[in-house]
Order: sequence, then structure tokens, then C-alpha cells
Amino acid sequence: MTLMPAVSSWLQTTRSRLTLLFGGTAVLAGLAIGLVADQVLTRHLTELSGQSLVSASQPIALALTQGMQEREREIALLSYLPMLTRDDGYAPQLQAHLEQIRQSYPFYSWIGVTDVQGVVQVSTGNLLRGQNVSQRPWFSAGQQGPYVGDAHDAVLLDKLLRAPGSPVPLRFMDYASPVRGQDSVLKGVVSAHVNWAWVQDIIRRATPQSPMTGGLEVLLVNKDGVINTAGAVEQPRAALPILPSQGTFQVMSWGDDPKETYLTAVVPVRAQTVTDLGWMLVTRQPLEMALAPINRLHTLLALLLGLMAALLVALAYWAARRFSQPVERLAEAARQVQASGQVAALDFEMDTVEFQHLRSALQNMTQGLIDGKAALEQANAALEHRVIERTQALQQSEQRYLSILEDQTEIICRFDANNRMTFVNDAFCRLFHLRREDVLGRVWSPIVYPDDLPLVTQKLAAIHPRNPLVVIENRVVSGDGSIRWCQFSNRALFDDAGQLVEWQSVGRDITERRQLETELAQASEQFQDLYDHAPCGYYALDGQGKYVHLNLLTLQWLGLPREEVIGKLGPADFFDDEGKALFTACFPVFLQTGKIGPLEFNLCGRGGVQRRVSVSSTAILDAQGDYVMSRSIMYDVSELHAARQQLHTLNLEQQAMLDNDLIGIAKVKDRVIVWRNPALERIFGYAPGTLQGRTTEEMYVDQEDFLAFGRDAYAVLASGQHYRQQRRMRRVTGEIVWIDVNGVLLEGQGESLWLMQDITAMKQYQEQVEHIAFHDGLTHLPNRLLLADRMAQAFALSDRTQTQAAVCYLDLNGFKPINDRYGHDMGDEVLKVTARRLLKQVRGNDTAARIGGDEFVLVLTTVKDPAEVDQALRRVMAAIEQPIDLGEGRVVSVSAAVGTALYPRDGTTTFELLRAADQAMYADKGHVSAERSL
Repeated sequence: MTLMPAVSSWLQTTRSRLTLLFGGTAVLAGLAIGLVADQVLTRHLTELSGQSLVSASQPIALALTQGMQEREREIALLSYLPMLTRDDGYAPQLQAHLEQIRQSYPFYSWIGVTDVQGVVQVSTGNLLRGQNVSQRPWFSAGQQGPYVGDAHDAVLLDKLLRAPGSPVPLRFMDYASPVRGQDSVLKGVVSAHVNWAWVQDIIRRATPQSPMTGGLEVLLVNKDGVINTAGAVEQPRAALPILPSQGTFQVMSWGDDPKETYLTAVVPVRAQTVTDLGWMLVTRQPLEMALAPINRLHTLLALLLGLMAALLVALAYWAARRFSQPVERLAEAARQVQASGQVAALDFEMDTVEFQHLRSALQNMTQGLIDGKAALEQANAALEHRVIERTQALQQSEQRYLSILEDQTEIICRFDANNRMTFVNDAFCRLFHLRREDVLGRVWSPIVYPDDLPLVTQKLAAIHPRNPLVVIENRVVSGDGSIRWCQFSNRALFDDAGQLVEWQSVGRDITERRQLETELAQASEQFQDLYDHAPCGYYALDGQGKYVHLNLLTLQWLGLPREEVIGKLGPADFFDDEGKALFTACFPVFLQTGKIGPLEFNLCGRGGVQRRVSVSSTAILDAQGDYVMSRSIMYDVSELHAARQQLHTLNLEQQAMLDNDLIGIAKVKDRVIVWRNPALERIFGYAPGTLQGRTTEEMYVDQEDFLAFGRDAYAVLASGQHYRQQRRMRRVTGEIVWIDVNGVLLEGQGESLWLMQDITAMKQYQEQVEHIAFHDGLTHLPNRLLLADRMAQAFALSDRTQTQAAVCYLDLNGFKPINDRYGHDMGDEVLKVTARRLLKQVRGNDTAARIGGDEFVLVLTTVKDPAEVDQALRRVMAAIEQPIDLGEGRVVSVSAAVGTALYPRDGTTTFELLRAADQAMYADKGHVSAERSL
């Protein structure tokens, strides 16, 4: 019972309070330092562990990406093998080649080739051979181009390839590519099924194994959800928690237990395949395992803090004792002075100068109080007289004050401690449409908007004599029912005892200002959101090239917290050696010109992530034109840079193909050449570079040929088809050449691509072959084959013109004696002369042919009267019977027996008319022979 009063009394002493003050401050400071250190270390370890998860996931994602790209490329290249593209089916050795490919990669389960109907022609192990797989997605997609399919259940091969007794169904990924013949026509589809075990094999081999990765799980997520080791969907995508952004990490809960937290990282699997499967690698580790080192640190830190607290409390007590002893002596002396009224009790020496001065001051103060008491009594009387005079002056001043208040445009009111109105000016009454007598004596709360009343009440309640003024912005309900914003300066008036007596409030309408502030705040928030979450990096540099501002995306790329970057580091600290040299060279130029870029650098973040960035900057100058800071923007162009590198390599390969010397290639727009290769200029005889920008009209035989080609060719191209034709064209020298023209329309560009090959030599050879095939080798007259064609044309012409055609069969008389007497060479000369005479006697649309020996046939067209035939034959016979000079005095002559048949009178077919003419000729030959014998 006696302990508590003693403790309470001791706690009221200066010594105890100084002890508690010093000791408590020291202990709280130690605890605060410990807690801050714990928070910093925990956050730092979490950051390191998260970055470690992201770094551990990236090699796995890269391995998966490379695996898919290699399989896609391997199947695409396989489709171009000559043993697949040959015109006479698939090569016999294709089976063995497919088996070698399957054995070269252990996860190939099946490789096969189908025809265009989807029937398997060749396959590894002869599995599914002869079966129709046209309903499988890989077949329909593979006809259009390279295809990569996501994991799926094996449909036809499961019972053929699953291990005996295995309850786990097989799951495959599909790779397919079209097979086209040498004529580019689709022959079938080549496909490969890859066992899903390849994914788990990559994850198992690429997952790091160390004490720091205890409990580490690597999950593969596609569009359907989490894929397990068998390739089946283990957890649907909808059942997954909200995952962090790709390439980042965060602490999150998995499952229904919120205490079951994991450190989770997400890395995309960006395979550059024709089909984007949308895979992600999710790596997670229990948070307690990731932060295991910090827990051991907590125990050590608690022991150190306890020991430090005990030492600090002891030191505080010693210091408080030293400080409190002089104060305690002064307090005891003050009690004696109070009891005796004598200042002699303060006559003693103190150890410190400050307390000695304090003692002297108290002694003098006490003496002064005694002396001033008498003077105060005298002053009270004089003060009462002055109060009366001042009261009268105050009343006059109040009247002037009220007049000023009434003339104010601002709202002015006063209310007592019970919130009842004691004064309002005219501006108040105008705003709230109230009369003064209706307001005075009533509380002010109804004019305040109900939602703001708690805020106003709370702020007014916080007023005290040391802080009697509070400014409040709140909404009020005006007299017309509208809601207005007002700013009130509320001053509390207190009496000498500190009791609230009255309030004076001065307000003004700030509705328009608040609206502008709201709009400004919204615009500022939108701008900050755009700045921080833009798909590109924004930052500003000072004159030394150090960061002064940067958005969140730039911080993420740099991999450092903002406080470690601002004013300390610049872009050059994150560039490679080449980028640092470029920045050092370009930054002084930028300070002078105020603009630079775009420039590309390799940006290396502190987390080890490297990306290719494109940077552009402009300078912000002050009124004097001096540099303030930069306005810089940075884009991630890593994929674009890689694509440019690949495109450059591809362009070199394509350029080597385009610069060949055999096939001319031209890109044409509006029938003007916008690009050509050297071979085209060589084919048409132009000097290098002279065809660029010229119209194609000068390459055609004439303008009509140019226009006709445009009508025919571009109509075919517009329908989406290829155009190909062999046609006569003109070189720059005017020489006519034969060109094989092949064209295709380039979609979306308004341009067409043309391939041209000079086939003049081939055409000349072809014409020679055709002439030999259809003409007599001695006389060069049409032979039997060409005669049959000419007769068919003559019959068709007769049908169109409603005329007749005459077939005249001629056999030379007297030729055999000449041939026997003078030899075959002279006989051949007689035949050639006779052939030339026949050609001179017939019209351009008639035909003279030699069908063997000394037999000739004439085909006369558009015969209207049989008398025309007799007249023509008389001219022919007269020409044949003219003497023939064989040289060396040898002159001979021949005649001819002729038989005629008319179309359609004597027949409608070639055979019928030739037979009729032949019979008529033999009849005439007997008559001629009789005349000769006579």
C-alpha cells in the first residue's frame, strides 16, 4: 500500500522524469533504428530474391524458345528437300531419312508426309501409313504455311506409342509445313509430333539447384492454364491468381490460405515462330524460404537491442541525477522563502555558473516582487479610471467597425460558444437568401452541406488559445438550393481564463477556383499516369548528364530505386563501352544544338537485363537561353534491332539471288519501272542504271502491243492470280526478242513484280523444229501435216463466207525420164523450180503443198464459181510447162495431170476430198498419156 504512493511521488520528480526522458528516447531511437534496418534488409532481400527468380526463369524461357524455333525451322527445311519436291512422287530413300531425323532428336515421336488429300504416304516406323489425317488441325494449317501447335492429346498414335502399362496418355506438340513441287503446286504436308516430355526435360535441366532455391517451383502457363509434366491442364487459367506483369515479380498468395505467400516471378516465352502460343514461365518460392536469412538476423538484432536498452537506461539515470541535484537544492530554498518571506534562504553557492546565475536571479526576483506589490496597489486605482475612458472609446469604435462589416462583399458572421449566430452582414444574407432577424439566435449548421459538417465540426473543435485561427474550405447550401464552395477564416475569441467566448468567421465564394483546381488535379493525375506508365522511357538530364527526372518504366529498365539514380547516375553509367563513347561524343553537341537523336544504345540494367534502346532528346532553356535540362524519350527497340539484323542478312541473300545474270527482275508501279536488277538491262540492251524510272512501253513491239498486254495481264493480276506468257518484245536497238514474262501483284503497294527471261534462242530452235516438222525438206512447201491443217482452216473459212474450197491434186508428167537421165540432183532441181512456179500462181490465202515424189496439192479458198478453179489451173499448167534450164545446155520441160474436188460438194473431210481429187487426177493422167502417145 505504501509502495504505490512512493513510486507516484518519485515519478513526479525532475530526476525521474529526466531518467525516463533520456532512457526512453535512447531506447525508442534504438528500436526505431532496428525496425528501419529490419525493413530495409527485408525489402532488399526480397528484391534480390525476386530478381534471382526472374534471372533463373530467363534461361528456361530461352531454352524453350530455341527448342520451338529449331523444330519449326527443321520441319520447314525438311519440306524443301529434293526427295520431297520432286515431280514423280516421294523418293524411296525418304523413309530412311525421316528415321534418321527422328533418332537425332529423342523427343520426336512421329514424322510423316501426307498427300494433298491428307493420306499419310511416308512415316517413321510406318505408323499411320495409308490413314487419312485430313481432320487433324496440323494438316489444315500446314497446307497454308509453317505451323506450330500447342500441347494436345495424342488421338491416333496414343495406343501405338504409349509404353505398356502406362496410365498416362501421350501428349504432343505439332510442327507442320507445306510440301510444294518444283512447279510450286502443293503436294502435301510434312509434320512432326514432339513428345511433351521435352518441355519438362528443359525445365529440369535449366532449373538451378542451390540452398537458396529451396522450395522453388517452375510452372508453364499457356492460354488454357498451368500445364503439368504430362502436358495436361493441371489448373485452369481462370483459377490462377492475378500474376505479376511479364518480366517482373511480386509477393502474392496462392490458394485459399492468405498466409500461404510466395515470391512469384513471371517471364514470357517469346518464340519467334509463325504461331504465338502465348506461353509464360511462372517461378515461385515460399516467402519464408526466400527470406530465411533475415529471420536469423532478427534473433541477433533482438539480443543486441535488449543489451543496448539496458546500457542506455543506466546511462540515462546517471545523467539525470547529475542534472537534477542543483534543481532540487533550488526547489528546497524556494520552499523556505515561501514559508519565511525572507530571501536569505537563497544565499548559498552552486557548482555551475548557470545555476549560480539562476540562484541570483531568483533572489533578485523575489526582492522585486516584494517591492512591486506596493506599487501594484497604487497602479490599480489609476487603471480603473483608464478602463472607464477606454470603454467609452471602444463603443464608438464598435459602431465604426459594424459599418465597415456591412459594406464588405465577403461573408462575415459571428456566433457564440453554443454556435448560435450573433451577427451576420448583408453579404451573408444575400448569399443564403435570409433576413438578419431569421438568422440571429439560430445555429449555423443548417447552411453547411451535410457531408462536410463532420469536417467543419472537427476542425473547429481543435481550436485553442495558442492557435485561435483555423481556415476551412467546405460546401454550403445557398438560398437557391445550389451547392457552393466557400473558404472561411474562423477566429476564436477566448477570455483570460482560456474559455471560448465567441467566433468570428469571414468567408468568400471559391466555387470557380475549386472547379479549376479539380480540373487541374485531374489533368495532373492523367499526365502523371501517362508519364509513369507510358510504353516508353521518359527522363531529363542536367548539364552534367545526370538524371533529374525519370518515369517508372525507365527505373524498371535501370533496375535501381529512384534515390540511387537521381542526381547520382546518368545514361552513360548503363551503356556498354560503345554506347559510352557515343554518349560522350554526342552530349556536348546536344548542349550546343538543343536537339539530337534518334540514337541507339545497348542499355544494361543492374539486374543484368540488356536491351537495345532508341533515344531522342530536346533541350529545355530558361528565359536567357541557358540550358536547364533535357526532355528525353527512350524506346525499347530490342526486337526491332534483332529483326533488322536478320533482315540485313536476308537482304544480302536476296540481293545475291536478284543480281543473277539469267533472269531479269523488275518492280513496276503504274507501268513505270521503280526497281530492276542488272540482268534486265542486259537482256534489253540498256546501259546499267538507265532503265530505272522509265516506262515499260518502249520494251514492247508497238503501242498497240503495249496496251493489249496491259488489258490482259493486269486483269489476271487483279484477280489474285499469277500471269505468265511468252511474247515478242523489243530491245533498245529495235531488235525483236522472245521473252518469257511472269508477273504477280504485290498486295497493298500498288506494285507488281515481273520476272523476264530471254528465250529467243529457244524460240528460234522451236521454229526450226516446227518448220522441219511441217514443211517439205526439198521444196520448203507445206507437207502432209501442214496441208491437213490448212485444209481444215480453208473449210472453216468457206463455212463462214458461204463459199467453196477447191482441192487440186497434181502429178508431174515426164519427171521420171528426166530423173533417170540426168540424175537425182537434176530431178530435185526440177521439183524446186516447179514448187516456186506454183507459189507464184496461187494467192496469199491459198496453199501449195508437196505430199511426196512428184505429187503436189493446191488448196484454193473462197471459190464462188467452179469456173474460177478452171481459170486458175490453166495459169498453173502454163507455168509448169515452161522449159527448165538445167545448165550446160540441158533444157527440159514437164506437164501435170490434175484432179479437182470441191468442198462441200465432193466431201466434207480432208480424206474424202483428197481421195476424190486423186481419183480425178488419175482419170486426167490417162487422158494426158493418150495425148502424149498420139
